[in-house]
Amino acid sequence: MEPFHPREWQGHLFGTVEKNLEDRNVIALEAPTGSGKTSFILYLSFMSGKKLIYVTRTHNEFTRLYEDNIKYFDLPVIYLYGKSTLCPLKERWYDSDEESQKNVCKGCILKDKIMDIDMHIKMPPDDYYNKIISLSIENIRNDINNNLIKRDSKGNLIQTGNGNITAYCPYYSVRSSMKNATVVAMTYNYLLNPSIRFNIFHGTEGEESMDINDYYIIFDEAHNIDSVIENFGRSISEKTVNGSINELVDTFPLEEYKCHERIGANLLLEKLEKDIEGTKSGDDLKLFRFSDDVKSRLGDINYIQIFSEKFQAINDNRPIKERRRNYLETVYNFLYDAQRLENGDIYSQKFYPERGDPYKRLRIMYYNTSEYLKFLKNKPVLFMSGTMPSADHISKIWNFENMLYIRVNDIFYNTGGVKKYSIVKGFSTLGRYRDNTEIWSDILKKYMEFIIKTYSNSINSVLVAVPSYKILYGDHDKRIPGIADYLPDELRPFSVFENKKLTYSLIIKKALSDKLIIFSVHGGRLLEGIQITKNNRSLISDVIIAGLPLMPLDDYRKNKIKYLEKTLSGENIYSLLYYEYALIKIKQAAGRSTRSPDDVANIYLCDDRFDSKYWRDNLLNN
Repeated sequence: MEPFHPREWQGHLFGTVEKNLEDRNVIALEAPTGSGKTSFILYLSFMSGKKLIYVTRTHNEFTRLYEDNIKYFDLPVIYLYGKSTLCPLKERWYDSDEESQKNVCKGCILKDKIMDIDMHIKMPPDDYYNKIISLSIENIRNDINNNLIKRDSKGNLIQTGNGNITAYCPYYSVRSSMKNATVVAMTYNYLLNPSIRFNIFHGTEGEESMDINDYYIIFDEAHNIDSVIENFGRSISEKTVNGSINELVDTFPLEEYKCHERIGANLLLEKLEKDIEGTKSGDDLKLFRFSDDVKSRLGDINYIQIFSEKFQAINDNRPIKERRRNYLETVYNFLYDAQRLENGDIYSQKFYPERGDPYKRLRIMYYNTSEYLKFLKNKPVLFMSGTMPSADHISKIWNFENMLYIRVNDIFYNTGGVKKYSIVKGFSTLGRYRDNTEIWSDILKKYMEFIIKTYSNSINSVLVAVPSYKILYGDHDKRIPGIADYLPDELRPFSVFENKKLTYSLIIKKALSDKLIIFSVHGGRLLEGIQITKNNRSLISDVIIAGLPLMPLDDYRKNKIKYLEKTLSGENIYSLLYYEYALIKIKQAAGRSTRSPDDVANIYLCDDRFDSKYWRDNLLNN
């Protein structure tokens, strides 16, 4: 473990931040990427002795916390993952949706079997948890071989004698260790979603609860909060509704269930399926309204609940390998929430799975972020990011009026390296040409020419950020090309493209040996957490912002702006949501290039719209 030497800003701001948190105030801390926000928070805990709840957008962002902790502080840390990730008995899961499988632990003998979790681990959290899952699986096999446990006729594990079994549940082992950790790391949904928060902090029967008031609450990459909360609502697809109809017909045939409830449930589901099939769903979110046929039958959703509960009882008695997803419960929960919806609306959209054809789905989308943040009032909370939303945004959209807002770069010069922004003219917006393949292709070719030229002149790797996956990959079904189609073959070995299977470790390994072109998408995983460094210096020297990443002004965005303007008595919400969204995405991408105060990077803004007062004031003149 190395001694920690606070940087200038960390030492000077320590007392101010600690005092305000002790006074239970809200703090917004904007410090450039690479300036040491994570180490500052750990330093705060180390020196004050205060426990932390450290909240991130994704599990990938646990890596920074882990690396800084083992390097300098060695605080006991627990990294919270979900049941579906940590369960060693994958056969109990018929899909990975934890929300639809509340009873997955019911009857499992491992639930109460826990092991001590090493909170001073010397390997990345993902690797460590894979290790304890593998060990649990190995112990299960040994216990079966030693006749301590066996499988019953349904496939459940049961204990066969009085001997002590060695198998354990990794998930509940992690949960039981949380109360003893100095730092509890979790993703946003565990803290911001009310039902999940209640479960985590109040625990199950016999489990000691955690008091949230005992912790400093730290939101890392806090610019993501709005988008995470927007997506808390339930969703259903045409496949889900069709599955619920089949479930009803197959499990409860009319020949055996000649009752008003059975007919009512069937009619409602059929009308709902027809509504979804009739929507003109596209890539954008489109406001959805139930037909009069569905509205007239929404009072019958309790019939769906009745058969959902019957199905679950049947499901629980099936052998594990024959259990199926309860589609009826999914549809019931969606309709229940939809009937009580106040802070949002229902929207339709096409969904593109990794495998298979796209399908239509309905999503409950929320407007008012502050409803999910009000539990943080009068608690010690620190929101931090390299690209924090503005003070106006936090005050009006999040409803935290009395807060300490600290911009580190305004106080201490060059805390996160130097970014040299420049506007590259001659690039028209792609959006207006999405239906004109010829012009679309010409613009993409021009982008690729600039990318190749920049790469040939760059000192280190080049990061390219585009507004959408469609621009990156195109749409092969519609024969629309993407930037990837114009990459020369000789550069493909030195290029990586963002996708769900791409790992940080693979990119870092390649970047340490070769100069790369890294193609990414605004809002994607790479631009949120990638750190490519050698000797604490960034291995990205140039960033190309290929197009202005404005949020799509679809029905949802327009209605959210109207809702908040009405709620906030005519405040100008448009700029707080529309332009600020893009500004944060651009700064987030640019921040990948500076990981230390000594880094210098070129940031190329390739879109003619950047040549306006707003963008010059916020990027070039800062």
